[in-house]
Amino acid sequence: MAAMPSPTPAFKGWEHVPDTVSVLADVEIGKGGDQTLHADLAWPKNPPKTPMPAILWIHGGGWRGGSEKPNKALYFAERGYFTVSIEYRIGWVVKWPNEIQDCKLGVRWLRANAAKYNVDPNHIGCWGESAGGHLVSCLGTMNDPKLEGQGGYEGVSSKVQAVVDWCGPVDFTKGGFNDDSEIITPAEKKNATGTIAGLLRVSYEQDPQAWKDASPITHIGPNTCPFMIVHGDIDPSVAVSQSQRFAAALQKAGVPVDLIIVKNGLHSLCAPKDMPPATPGVPDVLSRMVAFFDKNLKK
Repeated sequence: MAAMPSPTPAFKGWEHVPDTVSVLADVEIGKGGDQTLHADLAWPKNPPKTPMPAILWIHGGGWRGGSEKPNKALYFAERGYFTVSIEYRIGWVVKWPNEIQDCKLGVRWLRANAAKYNVDPNHIGCWGESAGGHLVSCLGTMNDPKLEGQGGYEGVSSKVQAVVDWCGPVDFTKGGFNDDSEIITPAEKKNATGTIAGLLRVSYEQDPQAWKDASPITHIGPNTCPFMIVHGDIDPSVAVSQSQRFAAALQKAGVPVDLIIVKNGLHSLCAPKDMPPATPGVPDVLSRMVAFFDKNLKK
């Protein structure tokens, strides 16, 4: 087994690192245009002698906010996984497909450095929420070479072997990701549509093909990896029907998919204060995620 890098002490964003986990912050992984991109790593302090499966965490924030800190996949570092929380360009100072190019760079960087970190390059999964759910769904479905970018490690595969999508928007083909929701206001619908227009820098009316091309649901094919999809049934930000349609399309294509609809779940998967608790709760969902990743990444 290769010698693991020396961990860093506690740092901003990971205030509650378990004693059983080592972390390494701000590792340079390549370039997004002129911007140097980084990742935060976490792995078991007593790693196995055999190469570890890996999980990438991709944060949400409407493609215009959020941060790779904290690394929510830290949860899996306690369970035998090498985890990577990647930085990608945000703020609408960039234009799609820069965001997915940066995420694919993260996979390529990890695969290219697998031996250094004692990682199994053939067992890499990813998990993301909201906009991050969209991006991990893109990783699991999109294989167009034009989406690889030129940030580094060209020629290395960006394919992942398992995806967990929490409440990600996946279908923009009708001009938005809340077009069919019955629980949002017209103002919320307008905001959701504007968010995609900001991502793509073009309205649906101007270029519906661009909106279709950015939709993971339109890229499902024979190379699509297994999915777990989690969504709150009263999510006011991304309609639950997005995930329901996506799961149905995956199933029709013969792709293994586990759809979890959280009753009374908002976009956070938690319930409003005036309603009964969300079920299944987040701890139960995480337990099912462990089983899903173990099945697909620890073969």
